[in-house]
Amino acid sequence: MTNIYGVSLDGWFDQGSHIYPLKVQYEDTDAGGVVYHANYLAYAERARSAGFALLDIDQRSRLANGYAFVVASVNIQYHQPARLGDLLKVVSTTAKLTGVQIVLRQLIMSDSGINLATCEVKVVYAKLQKSNLPEENASKENHNSATLSGRPVRLDKDVKNKILATMPPQNHGITQ
Repeated sequence: MTNIYGVSLDGWFDQGSHIYPLKVQYEDTDAGGVVYHANYLAYAERARSAGFALLDIDQRSRLANGYAFVVASVNIQYHQPARLGDLLKVVSTTAKLTGVQIVLRQLIMSDSGINLATCEVKVVYAKLQKSNLPEENASKENHNSATLSGRPVRLDKDVKNKILATMPPQNHGITQ
């Protein structure tokens, strides 16, 4: 969990859902002050990463060891626009968990509780393959350059248990 000045930057969990607060910034909007459609996906991605951090799922160390959580598909429906200065929250709930896939339902909501956008995101856990760059050409900054091997791998037990702890039993798509 990332804290600064005693405030969690990663949000919190409430009744099985991860809550990630944010404020619409000028850079998020078009000339009319309306949030650009692709930024809703960025909000959802930030919330997923923050939720994993709260669950103590260290994505940085997984990347260093050649594994990553990869978005396999996204379905998004826009309901109402957010505007410059609006306070929003992304409410993320794990809808389903299988051996290799996490299905998240993410609602991007106004601070008054109006659903602005709904995302269904399928995330898989994948083994990465080191790039074919010769070692002498690889700098410290890009030594972890990788490409997907094309195959998801099973979630490890630690990750499954942390995610299962946030879910109602009827949504469990795996056996322990």
